[in-house]
Amino acid sequence: MTGLEDLKIAALSPEDLETIRALERKLGANIRLVAVETKDVLYALEAKMAPNQWQRVDTVYPEIRDIKAYYAEHDLAREAKGWLKGFLINNTLNPKPVKRPIRIRQVVNTESGN
Repeated sequence: MTGLEDLKIAALSPEDLETIRALERKLGANIRLVAVETKDVLYALEAKMAPNQWQRVDTVYPEIRDIKAYYAEHDLAREAKGWLKGFLINNTLNPKPVKRPIRIRQVVNTESGN
C-alpha cells in the first residue's frame, strides 16, 4: 500500500514501451511494470518507534484500515496527522493501538534534477 491515489500514468514513446515489455518478458509472466510520473516532493506520515527511529504509519498501525503513509500535499498530510491522532485517542479497536508521536517528513525526489 503506497497511499498515492493521485498517480499519473507516464507518457511513454513506443520505444520506451517496447523496452518495458522486453524487461517484463525477461522478469517472467507474473511481473508487470507500471510507469508513473514522479513527484518532486511527497510528505510521509511516520510514527516514532524509539529515539531517532521512525517508521511509516501504515506499517505501525496495520489494524487501521486504509491508512495512508504518503501525501502529495503538505495540507493533506497535516489533516491526516490530525485525524490519526484523534483516532488513536478515541478508537474502539480491541486491543487499542499504542499512541505514538507522529511527524510529517518531507521526502524529496533526488532524481528530479531540480
